[in-house]
Amino acid sequence: MRLLVYGMQSSGATAFTLFLAQQSGCLGLVDILNNYAAPRLDYGGDVVAKVVVTTAYPLPVHQERFRPDRTILFLRDPRSNFESLKRKHYRNHSGLIEEKFALIDRIFAERDQFDAVIHYEDFIARKPQILETVNALGWAIDESCYAFRRNHDDLAAALWNAVPDLFERFEFSYGNVQLAEVTSNIRVRNFSAEVEESVSSLSPRLLRHYQQRDRDSLPGSNAQDATPAGYGHEQHPAL
Repeated sequence: MRLLVYGMQSSGATAFTLFLAQQSGCLGLVDILNNYAAPRLDYGGDVVAKVVVTTAYPLPVHQERFRPDRTILFLRDPRSNFESLKRKHYRNHSGLIEEKFALIDRIFAERDQFDAVIHYEDFIARKPQILETVNALGWAIDESCYAFRRNHDDLAAALWNAVPDLFERFEFSYGNVQLAEVTSNIRVRNFSAEVEESVSSLSPRLLRHYQQRDRDSLPGSNAQDATPAGYGHEQHPAL
């Protein structure tokens, strides 16, 4: 089986793909850089790959090359995602940051084209539906995959043994994942007016989606209640 993860830079999609790559025996391209399209592979075993939202390579290009059996859309609160990405040196690589946040909003509006939608916040909270959703796609994982037993060296060795020619035409990366397992701390996040204004302009539909999630997560709250401006439930992973 081939599984493709599609998400924003600085969204936590690399950690999620590393989690999927804990499946025994699979190959994992956990962080395909923004200046590469997903590779064509002459390999019959299980492979999971992650690509990012850019203006350079639309999703159909990745899908035509990689030929995934299933594609997952990976989402993160756009306010947190924007704050994180704007601090990165690659924020304007393969598309300006503003262009990429406008693009993820359009992709979110067309999310029915994906086989599954996974939220970063649910992933790091280890919500049961994560395992249920992924296994329903046909990718076998369990609770133990939240511990990264297969590290970067293990994944690189597996790729070298299976597809050594790929090393001559592809540059490998493993993102910013640092620790040995997925953990999280949850707190109420106060976003700056600048971030709120930017995201409400660039990703209005995705922002409304997350504001509704915030309302629904408050104990005893009514879904019709207004969310205080500038606030959201943010989860910070130890990754």
